[in-house]
Amino acid sequence: MVPKCQLNQSYPTTTKSLAEQLVEFNKLNNNPIANWDTRFETGTKTALLHPFSPIVVAADENERIRVWNYEEGTLLNGFDNHDFPDKGISKLCLVNELDDSLLLVASCDGSVRIWKNYATKGKQKLVTAFSSIQGHKPGARDLNAVVDWQQQSGCLYASGEVSTVSLWDLEKEQLVRSIPSESECGVTALSASQVHGSQLVAGFADGSLRLYDVRSPEPLVLATRPHQKVERVVGLSFQPGLDPSKVASCNLSLNCQVFFSSLSLSQGQYLFLFLFQVVSASQAGDIQFLDLRTSRDTYLTIDAHRGSLTALAVHRHAPIIASGSAKQLIKVFSLEGEQLGRILYYPSFMGQKIGSVSCLAFHPYQVLLAAGAVDSLVSVYTHDNSPAR
Repeated sequence: MVPKCQLNQSYPTTTKSLAEQLVEFNKLNNNPIANWDTRFETGTKTALLHPFSPIVVAADENERIRVWNYEEGTLLNGFDNHDFPDKGISKLCLVNELDDSLLLVASCDGSVRIWKNYATKGKQKLVTAFSSIQGHKPGARDLNAVVDWQQQSGCLYASGEVSTVSLWDLEKEQLVRSIPSESECGVTALSASQVHGSQLVAGFADGSLRLYDVRSPEPLVLATRPHQKVERVVGLSFQPGLDPSKVASCNLSLNCQVFFSSLSLSQGQYLFLFLFQVVSASQAGDIQFLDLRTSRDTYLTIDAHRGSLTALAVHRHAPIIASGSAKQLIKVFSLEGEQLGRILYYPSFMGQKIGSVSCLAFHPYQVLLAAGAVDSLVSVYTHDNSPAR
């Protein structure tokens, strides 16, 4: 059984507000504050930044997981997710991140394994394991499972080359509901709202999106195709917002309070503003912004990468997104479409040119960006010009 998080009120603060960090993020350059050669044979598939410790967790196609302290430049732990290395890891999530966090590891075959003590060398312990989806669409060779974790509800959503989206209660380790996807195409991206516990948006292989209300008897709320080209949705996310229970706590983060003030918005106004707004990125290279309350049409389009978009990251609280391409390029944008930064992701590391961008992940409370490549390099970028470790 996975314990449900008891939210404490200890939240991270930094010497600079998010607003101040965002201003300095315009100075973003090609120099990361940390470079890490993971020594993954198949490249970095996914990565995440720990919210309270200077830790980055990365995984590869061979189900290998490595944990690194990017301030000290030291490897903390490394282990195999399971004994079937040909499956490949699709996503890493932190469960109960505000307490003793657990590492949720989702594989492309639909298997989910949850680990504790993952950052302590040789002390990792498997808490639970299960298969999140079953079966596949006719003609599909692989499940290509995708998942997303919703801390507020304690639910894990899973889909892929199947006809349903599965909803799991992790505390009970029980399948709560299977929602028909209402599409002939497979699901390629999932995003559960971290503000509204019943909202889920799915991206499909044909570039379409579907919004679901998982508590409704008729869960499909909206179907739309924001991307003109029939290319898969690489990534999508609800725009930045806050959990209502956390908004009620003024102790949440002084950074957030300063940030709201800089926008001349109250926390409640900011929460409502982005409650139904979604960012979706297509492999074709375009990023679309939608307001699901008012129209099926997009209100903003960014032509970020022509036919080569490989990764998307949306900051949990700050109004910024990042996209990566197969052409060794990372771009950072505001939610108004202004380009804030550009990283030509090709500097050599130990004399070797790195590959195309495979994954991106923002720190949830700071303006830090982790980028992984199809070779073995993970880099951490920020507004600072600190020397790389």
